[in-house]
Amino acid sequence: MTTTPLDSDFDPFSPEIMAEPYPAYADLLRTGEPVRLRRRDMWVVTRYDDVRAAVKDHERFSSADGIAYDRSRLPILFGVDPPDHTRLRRLISRDFTPRAAGTWRPLVERICAELVAEAVAAGEVELVRRVLVPLPVRVIAALLGIPGDDVERFKTWSEGVIEGFNANARLKAQPGPGEEGDAARRSAARRALSAVASISVYFHTLLDERRARPSGDDLISKLLAANEEQLRDDELVWLCLALLVGGNETTTHLLGNLCAALLDNPDQHRLLRERPELAEAAIEETLRYDPPVQSVFRTATDDVEIGGRRIPRGSRVQLSFAAANRDPRRWHDPGRFSIERSPDGHLAFGSGIHFCVGAPLVRLEAATFLRLLLERTDGMEAAGERVMVRSPTFRGVARLPLRLT
Repeated sequence: MTTTPLDSDFDPFSPEIMAEPYPAYADLLRTGEPVRLRRRDMWVVTRYDDVRAAVKDHERFSSADGIAYDRSRLPILFGVDPPDHTRLRRLISRDFTPRAAGTWRPLVERICAELVAEAVAAGEVELVRRVLVPLPVRVIAALLGIPGDDVERFKTWSEGVIEGFNANARLKAQPGPGEEGDAARRSAARRALSAVASISVYFHTLLDERRARPSGDDLISKLLAANEEQLRDDELVWLCLALLVGGNETTTHLLGNLCAALLDNPDQHRLLRERPELAEAAIEETLRYDPPVQSVFRTATDDVEIGGRRIPRGSRVQLSFAAANRDPRRWHDPGRFSIERSPDGHLAFGSGIHFCVGAPLVRLEAATFLRLLLERTDGMEAAGERVMVRSPTFRGVARLPLRLT
């Protein structure tokens, strides 16, 4: 075991890296060894085999300090370890199997068809605002049994949680000068906490209503009926919040990254229109090539050896899914977007006990959107400047003006 750390100037919180991280990932992957960052109190793991092994090793790489750099602890599904994680996961996973996703197909088809039809009729649209944000919000709200009149509020709350999370992470890593930086941090925290508080009150009320008048069809009624684990109401609320926020952001960013990849690779766009049967492969290749969740953080519970390097107990460790998905040891020509590739085993949804519980729903929404886009348009082209989300954790398109032909 080599005890001398391999230091690096890589900084996942720098504006340049958040805007375009892949050249830096390629540099780190040349050796593939874990690196300790000179500017941060953390380590970064990039090699595919190492990231996959670590994310499955929940005993030595704990989620209990949260999945963000600042060790913010939240009692949410992907931020806890067994046995709490086991209880939460067992209750929710039964309703998020591929078979269950099949029963949601008519709902997803209807919502997606309405949004795509509106975009096509407009001709020129800002796709994120018009389609990619409302699609997953409307779907998960319908599955949870949220009345249609409340969907817009849920969209606002979901955006508030993520915007506050991203801003708070940036500010903790790059604090502004003096009082100005403190004020910005407090403002970001207030936005997130206000949204979480609003969602919590809403779901607590909804739980009481479902107990009094269970419908049997929506996810909240099913959670209450199947609650053999005797979860507390606050645990059920955090489960609902995880579904609302996690599923929305993942789907929105996946679809935005897919459209961006097709625009940037016109040969692959033409191939997809010639061979629409490659639609599902195009989605999986996007998940490999430009995943919506770039990385997660873990805490080493003991001294751990990875790639010949000793990571000391208590260290904060960033497991980079995006870098691992472009590891040349695992993928041929990994920096090329190819919809004819078979990217089986990509880590966009994680692995092990923390594999994304909503993956079947995300894939269904993406496949439905892409099929309808191919059926109802002859092409698409950029109609303005693309703007990317600024986050060390999430990667997606914040603004994507398109002209649909």
